[in-house]
Amino acid sequence: METRRALTTAAALLLLLACSGASVSDRAQQSSPAGASPSASIGTRAPDTSLSGRIVFDNHEDVWSINAGGTNLTRLTRSPWPEFDATWSPDGTQIAFRSERGGDPEIWLMNADGSEPRRLAPGLSPAWSPDGSEIAYSSPGDILCPPGRGLGCTGISIMNADGSRRHRVPNTDGGEYPSWSPDGERIAFNSNLSGDHVMYIVDVDGSGLVDLSSVGEGWQVDWSPDGRSILFTSHRDHPDNYTDIYVMRPDGSGVERLTNNSAYTPAWSPDGRDIVFSAPGLFVMRADGSGVTSLPAAGVGETSLPDWV
Repeated sequence: METRRALTTAAALLLLLACSGASVSDRAQQSSPAGASPSASIGTRAPDTSLSGRIVFDNHEDVWSINAGGTNLTRLTRSPWPEFDATWSPDGTQIAFRSERGGDPEIWLMNADGSEPRRLAPGLSPAWSPDGSEIAYSSPGDILCPPGRGLGCTGISIMNADGSRRHRVPNTDGGEYPSWSPDGERIAFNSNLSGDHVMYIVDVDGSGLVDLSSVGEGWQVDWSPDGRSILFTSHRDHPDNYTDIYVMRPDGSGVERLTNNSAYTPAWSPDGRDIVFSAPGLFVMRADGSGVTSLPAAGVGETSLPDWV
């Protein structure tokens, strides 16, 4: 990983170390090691101009957006501190994101054009509920972690979209990168309190916890619009820190590998027909992993955590 990456996320890593021990590895492991590059087949085709919608993403330093067809690349934040983890509101009018401007990870909100940024709560990895009324996120906590895992555990919390009525979801200790089911009744997330990234699903009230450890390690989950599939990142097929993108059913069955190009941070298109991901540039592929095309993001550098509306 580039030296600049380590410098720009120092504050974030310190908070994660205090909150959840091994979770400091999440951001590091989502990126390819230095010198990694996709296979020659990636990026040789022009963007599919028939794709609709807009994609928001980060370059580990600022938040950007681009049309899914590859036009109108726009820088939304220009900050001396890291800002990333951006996600669209369901109606596409607002973006929740993570900012380090206060020295610790915080959830902020801004308009789709980057205007009117405002702070919501301490935390990271925000995710909007399907109806846009709430945001799930990973919050710092005062719950003691298991021995050797840190002083206090992060966990999944939910708040109203204006930052009010914050509450911790039970049975989500160490939880990060939440993703709502399309019906708004369940949340998929990953936790690494066991020493590796384990995926879970929980009802929004904390009941009905589903342990997906039998699937193997995985993180950065994204629930499909039809509710039938969940994307995730994993390094299960790599002897080093490289990662690829996989898909499974919500019960953990039917695991399939979709990429072979050191890919990470996948997200579904609104219609579920396509997937946007980083590798480490910005790419789009069909839901079955075919038809990979690159999105032009010249001058942006390494991309991460895209979201499509």
